[in-house]
Order: sequence, then C-alpha cells, then structure tokens
Amino acid sequence: MHICRTIVATTIAITTLLGTTACNLTSPISSLDYYAPSDGNQVDLGPLKARNVMYLVIDDNHSALVGSFANSSSEEITFALKFKTKAGTDSYRQFTVAGYKVKSFGFENQPLLKTNLKVETTVPADELAATPSLIGGSSVSILIYTNTDQAELNIPVITKSSNITTYDELFTRLAKN
Repeated sequence: MHICRTIVATTIAITTLLGTTACNLTSPISSLDYYAPSDGNQVDLGPLKARNVMYLVIDDNHSALVGSFANSSSEEITFALKFKTKAGTDSYRQFTVAGYKVKSFGFENQPLLKTNLKVETTVPADELAATPSLIGGSSVSILIYTNTDQAELNIPVITKSSNITTYDELFTRLAKN
C-alpha cells in the first residue's frame, strides 16, 4: 500500500512539474524568430542581405532610397535595383559589393540613393501636393536582382515629421541635395 501511494504521489508531482515547466517543449519560441529591429524591410538573396531598406521623402524634389546590402560570401556580387519612377518609367541601377563588405546608401556616412519612386496612395493628388508628408506610412515596391536570385521588396515610405527623429540626420542630408 505504501509503495502504491509513493508511485501515485511521484506521478502527480512529475506531471505537475512537466505541466508547469515544459510549456515550450512542443511550441516554438517566437523570440528565436529572426527579424531586423528597424523601420525598413529586409530580404536575403543567397549571400546578399538587404537590410533596413526604406524610402525617405521630404517633398517632390527631395527623396531617396536608403539601406544596406551586405555580402556574406568571399566572391564579389553584382546586384541591381529596379523600380518605377513617378513619370511611370522603369529605372534600373546596378551596383557591386566586394566579398564580406557592405554597400550602404545613407547609412555609415554614405550618400543616399536619390530616386523619385512612384508611390501608390489613396490620398488625393491636391492634398498630397499641399502636404507631402501625407505619403508617409505608404509602401513602395522595388525589385532586387542578383545573377542567381531575385526578390520583390515592399519598403516603407517615411516622411520627415516631428514624431520621427531617428532619421533627422538623413533628412538633413537629403534636404541639402
């Protein structure tokens, strides 16, 4: 009888312990999911890693693409960006990144990539002309190509505002161009 009670008590104790401490035994831990802690978007194209890519807009004359493109291989990578301009034409720009190097636009004191991207928005054109910051919060699509891969990346449109001070230095540099 004493052995039976010990077995029952031990079974209850082990079940309680596993029930309260092993809750993640079968469910994935979301904190281990990879993400970029930034405002921009990212994509991996083999060894080319596009990080924190976004489109900064002050007004019709001052807009630029910013972001970093890291090469995680020893071989030089050539990549191209393709996007639609406000005029409705396709623009194509090609760049190279040496092995284990980073090509940045705007970050690391590098020049911003001046562009005039076509941003689809529901804001009426007359309101947008009067207040360009209304385009903020939209997104725009760019295509990224390497010799072996391609991806479409929807990047956020960020406008200069008193709420966003993180990119003030980039907006100041953009306004000077």
